[in-house]
Amino acid sequence: MNILRRIYAFLASYGLSVALLLLLMALVFFGTLEQTRLGLYEAQRRYFESLVVVHPLFGWFPLPLPGGYLLLSLLFVNMLVGAIFRAPKRWRRPGLLIAHGGVLYLIVAGFVAYTYAINGNLPLYEGESGSRFQSYYEWEIRVAEMTSDEAGRVFIIPQQDFEDIGDGAGRVFHHQMLPFDLRVVRYYPNSRPAHGSGAWSVDGLELNPLPKERTAEHNVPGVFVTLHEPERPDASAAPGILWGMERAPWRLLADGREYAFSLRRREWELPFTLTLDKFNHETYPGTTMPRHFSSEMRLEEGGAERDVVISMNEPLRHRGYTFYQASWGPTDANPGDPLYTVLAVTRNPAGQWPMYASCIISFGLLLHFGQALFRYLKQQSRARQAKS
Repeated sequence: MNILRRIYAFLASYGLSVALLLLLMALVFFGTLEQTRLGLYEAQRRYFESLVVVHPLFGWFPLPLPGGYLLLSLLFVNMLVGAIFRAPKRWRRPGLLIAHGGVLYLIVAGFVAYTYAINGNLPLYEGESGSRFQSYYEWEIRVAEMTSDEAGRVFIIPQQDFEDIGDGAGRVFHHQMLPFDLRVVRYYPNSRPAHGSGAWSVDGLELNPLPKERTAEHNVPGVFVTLHEPERPDASAAPGILWGMERAPWRLLADGREYAFSLRRREWELPFTLTLDKFNHETYPGTTMPRHFSSEMRLEEGGAERDVVISMNEPLRHRGYTFYQASWGPTDANPGDPLYTVLAVTRNPAGQWPMYASCIISFGLLLHFGQALFRYLKQQSRARQAKS
């Protein structure tokens, strides 16, 4: 029991609060500096979405630091135990309790957004419709069984299941409805196909690994795969190369059926359809810098249609999805050339929670300082009355 009390006292201590806040400041400082070298996505993943990170101090000294995920988890426990459970409950001074509750709510909002939010983009040319949007960073291997006119059943292997494969024996993926096993032998986060005749070439082509781009969405991954019969895993295999920017999928006959293999960005289905009717853009005189651009669109859902406009700083919010006007192209288009828009798409179940948390924190602090001011003024009034 004595040990439990010490642990409880440590988790609720002001010392732990100060240490966690100082570590968070250091993490934000080092993570911000590393964005110039790693890029925004990679720095965020390493420093703020991890339990532990090793920072190269002065470029060579390995400095271990707790990651943002671990620090915020400990801070949540510290505030819950110290500021809510252990703190004296004085109903005459509820402001600080309310403010701390708002901070806890803000941390929970970040956790929900990190766990459940999805982000992607929807590119559309004028006159084109779309009801699916794709991820910026996540990829997947798709195995589609082809029918006479379209794809039938589709089997998905998400990126997290093969992104850690290097140059070893690879990893085998099996599904009882497929007449073969698929083995991912090599995975390159960024690659380019080139002519070659090595051991990992297919029909005179092979994948050349490239350094990762600082802008993560510019990486184009590639994988070398082989197909095996489930009953004969050591028999000769059919090799194939899947590349993220391939123009057509790799097709193969197996057990009298045709299958298409591709490496594509992860996609999500929208419960409605958006059609780009017209794209408008203005530039500053004498420059190519965008001054304003917007998309005039039709939203179709359940047989009903309505016109919507998505422009800079004026997103569309519908059915839990938010659409921002992110970019457009081609930037070198001549008058009369078809244009396309790129909409950034976000679905975040906790999208409004930070605003609610800020309101709770503000109300708590105003109440606390308002009560303190009232008590001070009351004491001053009594002091003046006593002197008179």
